[in-house]
Amino acid sequence: MQKIKTKTTEKKINSQKMAALSRRRSFWSDFWFLLKPFRKFFIRIVIISLIIGALGLLKPYLLKVVVDSLNNFDKERIIFLLKLIALYLTTEEVHSFIHYFSDRQILRMLVEVEYALGMRAQEKLVSLSLGYHEKQNTGAKIIKIEKGVDKISEFLNNFFWEFFPTLIQLTFTLAALFWSDWRIGSSFLFFAGIFIGIVYWSNRRMYPVRKQIYRDYETASGKMAQSIININAVQSFVQEDRELSEFGKIKNDLRKNEDKQWGWMMKIGLVRNSISDIGRATVLLLGVYLVAAGSMSVGTLIFIFTLSETAYSSLYRLTRFYDKMEEGREGVNRLLQLFNAPDEIKNKVRGFIPKKIIGEIAFKNVSFAYGDNLRTAVSKLNFKISSGSVVALVGPSGGGKTTVARLIYRHYDPQSGQVLLDGRDLRSYDLKAFRKFLAIVPQEVEIFDLTVAENIAYAKPEATQQEIQAAARIANAEEFILKLEKGYDSLVGERGIKLSGGQRQRLGIARAILANPRVLIFDEATSSLDSESERLISDAMKKISRGRTMIIIAHRLSTIKNADKIIVLENGQVAEEGNHLELARVSGGLYSKLLKLQEVGELEE
Repeated sequence: MQKIKTKTTEKKINSQKMAALSRRRSFWSDFWFLLKPFRKFFIRIVIISLIIGALGLLKPYLLKVVVDSLNNFDKERIIFLLKLIALYLTTEEVHSFIHYFSDRQILRMLVEVEYALGMRAQEKLVSLSLGYHEKQNTGAKIIKIEKGVDKISEFLNNFFWEFFPTLIQLTFTLAALFWSDWRIGSSFLFFAGIFIGIVYWSNRRMYPVRKQIYRDYETASGKMAQSIININAVQSFVQEDRELSEFGKIKNDLRKNEDKQWGWMMKIGLVRNSISDIGRATVLLLGVYLVAAGSMSVGTLIFIFTLSETAYSSLYRLTRFYDKMEEGREGVNRLLQLFNAPDEIKNKVRGFIPKKIIGEIAFKNVSFAYGDNLRTAVSKLNFKISSGSVVALVGPSGGGKTTVARLIYRHYDPQSGQVLLDGRDLRSYDLKAFRKFLAIVPQEVEIFDLTVAENIAYAKPEATQQEIQAAARIANAEEFILKLEKGYDSLVGERGIKLSGGQRQRLGIARAILANPRVLIFDEATSSLDSESERLISDAMKKISRGRTMIIIAHRLSTIKNADKIIVLENGQVAEEGNHLELARVSGGLYSKLLKLQEVGELEE
């Protein structure tokens, strides 16, 4: 037990270090990391934006030259002006064409990025361990992905269409302002500094509120998902008003926080506009003064004022982008947390890929505890299951039976000891490779909102219709399937809602049969079924036991009397081991006690 605590503590410390390291990474480094597969697009867009920025400056400069040339209308001057106007129009056309090409590149990249993010999120979710999913709310995970992908797409959209072109434009504009008159350029920098400082301060102040908003989004999504998933219980116990009330409280908190955020940002917006207006007026007054003093031409004044208007407009757009970035930062961070979530079950690099397995399983001093509270599930567990045998795991609830199945599947790794398959530690195998030789029929079979045939074929998508039907017959499922409106093509509803418990179990058995596993696990597969369904499933289990290792986890001892070996688990350890007759004869033994309790109906099922 001490060893379990030590290893779990070390694991917790390591995860805290990883979290701290993740926090130290900047938003921009994460953004650049996300763009890694698309950097060619990015560089191309950067070059195009530089050209657009340069052309954007050429137009007001040509206007300046035109205005300064208006004081003399001889023939040569008129021809010169016409050439300038032609050049101006040509610049406009070239500018429009390059903008079109830039927009095409940006759109293409945005579509590719959104596709890649969605695929990456799905890939990450299905690769994370069962332990991760058991600790995370389904609705919260979905909204985390939806909000995160949405905010990253919005961020990239704004970055390429607003931030980056505007940043280049502002850089060129500022250089032109200083080139025209350093005093005008300095006045802009002064007011820009105040403007940026207020934007930064206001967004820092709003960050805790924004963080809470995303928590509220995830809580609300989780609550809604739970209400829908458990709709039968909600309606059966007349708790609709309670669910609505609890959901309303969460949404009300969300509404208050969003009101607080946008109310504050609108007030700050007034301050920003005032600073911008004062800055514009300063440029105009200073320019008029310089014209009156003879230090500046009227054309230069128009050029400088046009530049300053462009500069303040660019500054406003940049800070608006920063507002949006800060508003979406938490959503992006939460998605990145999912992307960076450590895999609790590490798949060995170049792990062993078996061509076939014998099906011998052994536990050697295996100890395992769930979570940080160190609830011990199994402790120094030792047993062996021979290849091709039928072995039953029985015992009181909480004895560790289902944990054994999870350890065999390597949904979890033990904190100490070894789980061996054909004499090899499971951790030395390629994860997907060895799982292909296993199949499980759980107490609650997971049914997809697909047809009967598609659900059976889930374990073997390439299966023929003949193979699907053969598996259904062995599982004693074809009788009820053919009574459905469309037979094998009948949709069964989400989680198999259109089927009875026994029918779902038989579909689960058919699915497992079709996978043709070397090791087959029945985890409480008949515990909640009526007698007729139990009989049909027990018959199916007998048919498929030949030629494979079968592990039956059961409360109903009547279903495992013919097992080659029965392992009795109590408090995570082997209490007894033997066949039915041997264990039933042990006076005062746990198995004999369980038999007697079941005979009088007192054993919990």
